[in-house]
Order: sequence, then structure tokens, then C-alpha cells
Amino acid sequence: MNQVAPIGRMPLKHLSIDKLMQFGDHFLVDHPVIDAQHKAIFELGVRMHEDWRNGGHIDVLRPAVEKLVNLMHSHFAQEERVLEAIGYADLKGHAAEHQAMRDELSILHDRLHAFDRGGRPRGESLSAPSDALVRFILGVTVGHVAASDMRYCRALNRSSNHSHS
Repeated sequence: MNQVAPIGRMPLKHLSIDKLMQFGDHFLVDHPVIDAQHKAIFELGVRMHEDWRNGGHIDVLRPAVEKLVNLMHSHFAQEERVLEAIGYADLKGHAAEHQAMRDELSILHDRLHAFDRGGRPRGESLSAPSDALVRFILGVTVGHVAASDMRYCRALNRSSNHSHS
């Protein structure tokens, strides 16, 4: 059998995602606050993944997840306020995506906190949340920002141009 596994079957712990999740101009939506939040989310995601890859204990990940939860909630609220202010046509759909991510993040947060200080699940058996957390971060950064957030750029730019005229 082939010893080299395709990326789709390789455990995420063995992959460095810092290049994939590198924030750059291609992720800018041209709103300074939202762009700064996106950059912070990308950087936190890379740091969390690298901590995990380097053997970071569950107690190392917990504060990072708390920071991610707070950052995501404030970011979603900010983004939705901006989109509402410009009359974005798909605000309802975009907000629904945010709610789905809030729900997923809440589940990940709860799973992470179900582990005791020794890294063992308390109560019922739970799988380690790290793979799911990395998939969530990739989904938010590369997935949501690159796809959904890029869709509102044109409306944001039109609104910005009209407000400066």
C-alpha cells in the first residue's frame, strides 16, 4: 500500500496550515475594522493549530478558545451591523451562516471544557475536540471569509463610494 497518504486522509495534526491560513490582500473586504478582525481570527487560528501540533495540552487550548469565542461573537455582531447599515440584500442569509458558526463554536467550546486537567474527558466519553476545532477555524477563515464575506465586498464598496461623494 502507498505510504504517502493524500492530504484528505492525513490527520490534521501532521499538516502545517500556516500557509493556507495566511491572511493577505486577497482576504480584504475594504472595511478597516472587519479586515482587522479577520486578520486577528486568522492569526489566532494559526497559533491555536501550531500549539496543538506542538503538543499543546488542553489547558493551553482553553484560553485560546475563550479568546476565539469572544472574537467571533464581536466580529459577527460588527459585521452584521455594517451590512445592515449598507442595506446588504443577503443580510439574512449571512446572519444565518454566522448563527450556524456560533452554534458550532458553542459545541466545540463545551466539548473542550468537558475535559479535566489531565486531558481526559469527564463523564461520558468524548473524542478530543482538536480536529473539529481546526476544521472549524479553516471553515471560518478560508471558507466563510473567502466565499461569503467576499460576496458583500461589492455592496460595501458601492456604499463606501456613495458616502464619499
